[in-house]
Amino acid sequence: MDSNATGGQGRGQVRPWRWVTIAGRRWRVAGDPADSYFEWAASHARGMGEIHAVAAAILPPDGTGVALDIGANIGMAALVLGALAPAGRVVAVEPSPHIAARLRETLSLNRMAERVAVEQCAVSAAPGEAEFHVDSGHSAGSKLVDAGTMDRAVLASPPVRVPVTTMDALMAAHALPRVHLVKVDVEGFEGDVLDGARGTIARHRPAFILEFNAWTLLCNRNANPRTVLEDWLARFPVVHAFRGVAAPERVRPADALAFLHDHLVKRKCADDLVLSFDDAWVARWRPPGAARRA
Repeated sequence: MDSNATGGQGRGQVRPWRWVTIAGRRWRVAGDPADSYFEWAASHARGMGEIHAVAAAILPPDGTGVALDIGANIGMAALVLGALAPAGRVVAVEPSPHIAARLRETLSLNRMAERVAVEQCAVSAAPGEAEFHVDSGHSAGSKLVDAGTMDRAVLASPPVRVPVTTMDALMAAHALPRVHLVKVDVEGFEGDVLDGARGTIARHRPAFILEFNAWTLLCNRNANPRTVLEDWLARFPVVHAFRGVAAPERVRPADALAFLHDHLVKRKCADDLVLSFDDAWVARWRPPGAARRA
């Protein structure tokens, strides 16, 4: 394992880290050896190149962008956003106390701790508390527990209680004057994040990068993927799907069923969407690896 000591808490205590490359830049990410997401961090980092390409097209080129990373995990997207907004503001949100600690270590390893603020909480439709399942074997599978739909028998460990906020409240808590981009990866609860961001969306009209995954929507939220997709297409006038080195694909309401068919049959329930209020960013988009580097 390509790892080294990060100088963890307590004398002699060390945490493993790995080198990863995102858009041509090398970073160190912290994690736990038992976590398969961390084990395959280099592979996941290659996918971050697409997020980098989209973020580079959306965030102001002068580095003053404001961005949120909701569902930050061990921090790879937070590094991308922090690097693209060196004179701006970035807030990274991770509900799991354990994973949030690794997120902070990742930021510290890369001298990003002063640039990226960390909130250890979940983001949903209303503030309060909720149960959260921490998947120690695959941290990317950690998720809120919907008491009405989640089969507790399938959980590998008992859920923990975590604080919950809304995106509107998060904006106020950090006194953010605006927000340009929000990345959301919350295992099927993306619609709840949007519900708690109505004020922010109305005032600032940010772009969102959201994971659309029919399996997590059905399994974790008992939500009909068609209903969710149609809802997102109604909320935002412009929707695009990531297509690797090819230009982002426009998804219109009339395309919903065809998109959903290919999502289920060809793409194995894996799509990242950009929800926005105009398509000006598409003209600035460059393929992963060619987008501006911080």
